[in-house]
Amino acid sequence: MLKRFLFGVVLIAFLMPVAALSQTPTEAAPALKAEAQVCTGIQERMPTGMAETFSPDVGQIYLWSKITGSEGETTIKHIWYYQGKEMATVELPVRSSSYRTWSSKNILPQWTGDWSVKVEDASGNVLKELSFKIEPTAPTQ
Repeated sequence: MLKRFLFGVVLIAFLMPVAALSQTPTEAAPALKAEAQVCTGIQERMPTGMAETFSPDVGQIYLWSKITGSEGETTIKHIWYYQGKEMATVELPVRSSSYRTWSSKNILPQWTGDWSVKVEDASGNVLKELSFKIEPTAPTQ
């Protein structure tokens, strides 16, 4: 009886590493990475007029993003928030492993205060979040 028990223990000890080695690890999907800038324009696919504070008469603000790490086509979202309230969601294609894209938001003069924009992948993971302000400039004397 003891011999059978010991034989079973030795057999299990021998087979466990073999079974572990025969399993193929599951590969995680590649992680997207995002660079982003809030700006007043785009020239030659690059941001211009980058700042953290803008005048109420700015008219339009852009969020420029560079997405890297994609294997094939996917999408991202730019989600614009004003004082914590979602104002717009823009879905954008990502067509290569290094891709630049942007969205814009028209800004009304009365929309002063805190803004933020999130960049999310197709699964809703936040890749980047930026904040900016719309503030009147102080009068010069």
